Parts: sequence; structure tokens; C-alpha cells
Amino acid sequence: MQKGEKRKAEILQVASTLFAQKGYRKTTLNDIIGAVGCSKGSFYHHFESKLQVLQAIAEQHIHSDWTAYAAQSLPAGIAKLNRLLYYACPFRPGEEQHIAAQLALGMQQEGAVISAHIRDARKAGFFAALVGLLGDMKEMGLAHYHNECLPELLWDAHAAFLEAMMQESCRLVLSGGTPNSRLIEMLRAARFQWERLIDLPYGSVEIIPADEMLAVLGAACTRVQAEEEQLRFDAGFAAPCQQLGKPV
Repeated sequence: MQKGEKRKAEILQVASTLFAQKGYRKTTLNDIIGAVGCSKGSFYHHFESKLQVLQAIAEQHIHSDWTAYAAQSLPAGIAKLNRLLYYACPFRPGEEQHIAAQLALGMQQEGAVISAHIRDARKAGFFAALVGLLGDMKEMGLAHYHNECLPELLWDAHAAFLEAMMQESCRLVLSGGTPNSRLIEMLRAARFQWERLIDLPYGSVEIIPADEMLAVLGAACTRVQAEEEQLRFDAGFAAPCQQLGKPV
């Protein structure tokens, strides 16, 4: 690994750790630069902003997800489709901290930027494999569709479902709620969409077990709610100190 690539990898590693420890919103560029031990010039040589760092971390996660899926040796069929959808789903165990960072951003204007970036990166990683798999299933008589544009339309609708799940989770964070049956109903609707549009047996598509999804989103929501409470506390503490002329 060349020196520049090594520095970039260090920044991503440190930033990922700090986001996990402090939360995305409380982690500053100075925190990242100080922990890496590099100059601001060195940081800006690789990234324009903290948001761009999070985008790069998201790409790493998606690449890792693709690698895990590609390592599966399953024949073309519904089981392989379920594996693809599972690894393309962000709500899996181990993703709690990364989901929390996205939820924190989802309540700000930057949320739309990271959402679009992740949507494009996930499509770039998984869509070609999906088209090939559905083509194989169609030839084997396991899937049925006549419009060749359908796989892309189906994938884009699925991407919209994943974003809707994130938006619902953001709403739960703001309301102080926890993941509930509404998210399960949304998951069921997404499964039904896959089954009906390519004529798969009812109940054959899984995407992700509901209990796994709720556990991950629950942990992420709880984390962001705690971060929001700390931010409000810090802001409330800073205001009277500033009025008194004390440093904060």
C-alpha cells in the first residue's frame, strides 16, 4: 500500500472508531485529524469534509457486504435471491453504529446527500448480479417476467423501501419511540412486491428476518436518541456559561 493510500485508510479507520465512540454529530474534523496525527492539508488531500468520510465508510461497508455475498456458493434460485437481498440490506447485525450515523444525518439536510450516495453505491455493487440471477431464474422457469426493464424498476423500488425504513426510524428517534409493527408491515410489503412482480411463490422471499431487523434498528435508534439528549444537555449547559462569559 502506497503512503497516500495508507493515510486515507488510517483516516477512515480512525473516523469509523470515533463515530462509534462519540457519534457522528459530536465527532469533529479536528477530532479525526488529531487522532490520526496528520495535518489539515493531508486530510483535505483525501477528503473534502466529514460527510465525505462517512460516504467512503459507507462504500467500504457495501463492498464488504458484496464480498460476503459473492463468497456464497448457492445455485441460481430463490435461496440465492434471498442471500443477495440479505447482504444488500443495511439492517443486519453488526451495522448498528453505521445505521446510527445515517440516522443522525437523516434529521439534517445532509441526510439526503448520504442517502443518495449509499443508494447509488449499493446499486453499483449488487444490481448487475441481480440482473444475472433473475435472468438465470427466468430461464429455469423459477421466475416469470416479460419486460426486460422490470429488474431495474424492481431494484429501484426496493431501494426506495430501504430509504423509507430509514425515514421511519428517523421519525421514531424524534418521537422517542422504538421500532414497531409498522416496520414489520413495510418489510412484508417489500417481500410481497418481489414475489408478485416476478411471479415467485407466496412467502418465498425473506429479505431479512424481522427480529434481526428490529434489533438492529432498535439499537441504532437508542444510540441516536442518547446522542440527541447529550447534545441538548451540552447546548443547555453552554448557554448560561456563555452568558456569564465563562469558556465552554
